[in-house]
Amino acid sequence: MGNVILKISNLVVDYGIIRAIKGIDLEIEKGNIVAILGANGAGKSSVIRTINGLVKPKSGKIIFEDENISGLNPHKIAKKGIIQSPEGRHIFKGLTVEENLLVGAYSLKAPKGESTKKLKQQILAEVYSYFPVLKERRKQQASTLSGGEQQMLAIGRALMAKPKLLLLDEPSLGLAPMIVKDIFRIITEIKAAGNTILLVEQNAFQTLKIADEVYVMELGKIKTKGTAEELLKDEQLVEAYLGKK
Repeated sequence: MGNVILKISNLVVDYGIIRAIKGIDLEIEKGNIVAILGANGAGKSSVIRTINGLVKPKSGKIIFEDENISGLNPHKIAKKGIIQSPEGRHIFKGLTVEENLLVGAYSLKAPKGESTKKLKQQILAEVYSYFPVLKERRKQQASTLSGGEQQMLAIGRALMAKPKLLLLDEPSLGLAPMIVKDIFRIITEIKAAGNTILLVEQNAFQTLKIADEVYVMELGKIKTKGTAEELLKDEQLVEAYLGKK
């Protein structure tokens, strides 16, 4: 077993009388990309919303860095280093690109004796190295960006908080295929820099190319899990999610 940063045990989530998650287990090792695949309504986003505290679990445990964080408030979970780039991007419309990015770093504090301002500038430079287009447009109103650029901005803003675990919810949603390729390439670069990522996606084909481990959800349960390589050998799964090759 490697270095497990997040462990979910027997997680159950209800929305009123509807059981959205029916007792799932999931582990994320430090430095890995773990993906959750599944159709709409499978419960993928509910998993992320429970990890980040927006939804309280009915039962089960979420252990992050050996601490039980189940049911903690979202701001407390974010302070522990679990940061989400939300589905739907949620760009701050009245702000420039750079102002949007700096909002992501608002609670960042440098270690004692070091400058927080310097740290923010350093992370900003890193984010611009992943997304050169954001650097070019840093003085532009964020609302003038294309959909793909807004998605890059949302991921960049999450990175500004120096996450220990980055949650990406449907980053390819509604984007043109060329832009999707770009986004997935950048996600692999972010991982290569030592980041740990939980990726929730409907785009199975691109996801299986980059994930270390994949969980496939169906109707609130984990239907199957394995490495991308193992899942690509599962003919039924390939047919269900990727279409016949």
